Amino acid sequence: MATDTFTWSARINSSEQLKVSTNEAQFGDGYKQISSMGLNTAAETWSLTCNGTAENMLPVREFLSNHVISSFWWANGWGEKKLYRVKSDSINSKFVNGGFVEITFTFEQAFAP
Repeated sequence: MATDTFTWSARINSSEQLKVSTNEAQFGDGYKQISSMGLNTAAETWSLTCNGTAENMLPVREFLSNHVISSFWWANGWGEKKLYRVKSDSINSKFVNGGFVEITFTFEQAFAP
């Protein structure tokens, strides 16, 4: 089965959080030993927003709710195409004015389809 791609444009104010997993040991003489933790030590999280008419945002909402468990391709703000999943509790729809909707959500980097 082919892996889907998120193709909608996110608003300019997206933000990235990069978490690097490490093991650390601090010794009494000031020496600190640091090592990587696992194969994929750096994982990205992106906070994003899409907006538009309710009619245009409905497919975005459906895509997001369908990709909490299954990963998808997305080109991040740096232009890097990587696998992501939607954070399970992050999809928030706000009806701003009449039929205008703003959807905020979070992508978490995935390392397997």
